[in-house]
Amino acid sequence: MKLMERIIAGFFLLVISLSVLRSENALPKPLMRFDASKPVLLVTAEYLTVDQLTDPKLLALLKKYDVMVAPCIRAGKMDADLDRLFDVYEANGLTLVFWPLLPRKQGLYLNKQHAEDFLAYLDEIYEWADKYKHPVQALIVDIEPPNYQKGTDGAPEESKEGMPTGGSVFKDLDKKSFEEAKPKFMAIQQKLHDHGTIAIVTALDLSVVDLLTGMDAWQDLQGGPTMAVDWDYVSFMHFGSNNYPTLHKTFGLNWDDCRWLTFRIGEIIYKKYGDKVAVSTGQTLPGEGHGAVYNSPEELAVDFSVLRAAGIRHFGIYDLQGIMEREDPEAWFKAVREAPPQKPKKSLRAECALNTFKNLSYVIEMFR
Repeated sequence: MKLMERIIAGFFLLVISLSVLRSENALPKPLMRFDASKPVLLVTAEYLTVDQLTDPKLLALLKKYDVMVAPCIRAGKMDADLDRLFDVYEANGLTLVFWPLLPRKQGLYLNKQHAEDFLAYLDEIYEWADKYKHPVQALIVDIEPPNYQKGTDGAPEESKEGMPTGGSVFKDLDKKSFEEAKPKFMAIQQKLHDHGTIAIVTALDLSVVDLLTGMDAWQDLQGGPTMAVDWDYVSFMHFGSNNYPTLHKTFGLNWDDCRWLTFRIGEIIYKKYGDKVAVSTGQTLPGEGHGAVYNSPEELAVDFSVLRAAGIRHFGIYDLQGIMEREDPEAWFKAVREAPPQKPKKSLRAECALNTFKNLSYVIEMFR
């Protein structure tokens, strides 16, 4: 009898131990909580491999300068290798933000044409997260016109074949499809919230003109209803290094003019969104957009200073590879973290350029 009692007691002890073990394994990892008043520096990583992203020297820099990393999460490549990346970053107390891109045949980005594709892709992401026990703490909803450019996922493609042309973009303008896209975009954010994920939407910088006109023209031109949904955070892509060559050629703007335009854009979006707004500036890597890049951290730091003077606290940089391949990567993180607010000199030419973009809104409306 005593033997049977010991067997029964041992059985119940085993059951209790297994239950406790299962409970401990099932405990969710603590979710990230953004403090809007704490300046965030987020750097994307579109082409770096897991081995490169887990290099100890890089991890040390990320911790020293409190940098969040947004690796590109590509469809069909959510596997054990990605699990290893998250394990390393979680072990080092570093934050990874999901940055999903659609397959190239679906145009890479979220927009009116591919909202259903993006929503379905989120299901794949959460299936991976459940399988490997990694919470999707924050996710970048990258809204841009579709880009069917050919190439590989390992490096930027030099050819512009497949990139959206002016004609194709204008052809897609349509008020009806724009309105129909709003609930689809809202469903995307709802799915994120249902899984405890912070939604960070991108907006191309000229979408800011819609805040001045009250129209939707530039949003429609640049992918869809970016600002028609109350996203958790809105990150405007304003790449000074890329904009300058175009604005210089089109409007005769010099660097001082461009910095005033940057300041004005910062003022407008901060007035609208406050600390919920961020600006992704740079670039340090050409990427899919083939943009001009900054050649020194000091150049990039000036844009940070101008935007900080406009009230902007949160920043993104495209791209981590473009920093880590430089002679002194730390100098880039140091420069942007320490860049003080500095208001640029007012530029009438930049104001005229901004007014021109406002007037172009009415032209764009004609195509809708």
